[in-house]
Amino acid sequence: MAIQKKHTHIAYRCPECGTVIYGLVGEFALDASMMRLNCTCGKSSLDITPTNDKKIKLSVPCVLCKENHNFIVSPTLFFDREIFLGGCPYANIDILFIGGKDKVDSAVEENEKALKKLIGDMGVEALEDLQPIDMDEDEILPDAAVYDLIRFVVKDLEAEGRVDCPCHSGRYDLRYAPGGIQVFCEDCGATYFFSCASAAAAEDYLDINEISLK
Repeated sequence: MAIQKKHTHIAYRCPECGTVIYGLVGEFALDASMMRLNCTCGKSSLDITPTNDKKIKLSVPCVLCKENHNFIVSPTLFFDREIFLGGCPYANIDILFIGGKDKVDSAVEENEKALKKLIGDMGVEALEDLQPIDMDEDEILPDAAVYDLIRFVVKDLEAEGRVDCPCHSGRYDLRYAPGGIQVFCEDCGATYFFSCASAAAAEDYLDINEISLK
């Protein structure tokens, strides 16, 4: 009997032209090497790379920062979740959408509404008005390896049901905070803080068993 490999849908929004780019990724494709999902405008791309420890690294263009943010996920998260969202660490806006087609379409639609609201709230006319022309050194992610590691720890625990908060919504994301990285609930606002100044220090969190936001 033939073994049926899994596949999942993926999408991101190009920071240059604003188009949402969709792709279909199968396990066979990731058996070899890096995959690249290019925007039709030719000015951005999303890279998907298998790591040596059998995880999946994604380098995703950010529609707000115009910089790529990195995410490292397990194959289970990548192929088995109904929907997985990756956000910009500087703003509560999703930039990565992975899952079933209907779920991805729905999440992209909600993202469109969120971007329009942000544009309205900021009093500007278009998305490009929110984007930086040049970024100062302190505006760029201080250590992508730290953020990658903490995101992997949190999302791995979340997939196993070991992240919780007072409202038990299960809608958690990460953002930078002074001195470290903060996990927060999108519904009740509860938070959990990871204090970490380097990748070596962040590795201490690999042994954490659960997270309770307060």
